[in-house]
Amino acid sequence: MRMRAARGRFTCRGVNFRRRRSLECFGLALLAASLSSGCGRRHPAGPTAVLTWSLRPQPPIVGPATLTVTLRDIHGVPITGGRVRLEGHMTHAGMPPVFADGVERAPGVYELSFALTMRGDWALLVSATLADGARFERRIDIANVRPSG
Repeated sequence: MRMRAARGRFTCRGVNFRRRRSLECFGLALLAASLSSGCGRRHPAGPTAVLTWSLRPQPPIVGPATLTVTLRDIHGVPITGGRVRLEGHMTHAGMPPVFADGVERAPGVYELSFALTMRGDWALLVSATLADGARFERRIDIANVRPSG
């Protein structure tokens, strides 16, 4: 293989090539950067809120119930102006779900009134949309709801 170089060009086996090392390096760097930015998993931001809850009556019985949800940011400051919603399901199929919207009773304290319509185990899905648009969900398992009386 015979190569001949002259003024930014070189010839190899009768084919003329131009030297564009800086442009080629820039292009390769750009390609590598664009490929690496799309690779890997994006890590979700840390938790934006801490949710604590309590249920009345205790122990849970069939009939009216109140779930009290407290929302605080990671520094312990109450989160006001959020929307909190509950969707309750029996853990076995075939029963219609129950729904409730929260009412903010105090800064960061939301009450959700609903009915536990049957005895057994329940799963409560609490979803919150914060004033800044952040959303999160939490599942609360309620075991062994007893008949009233």
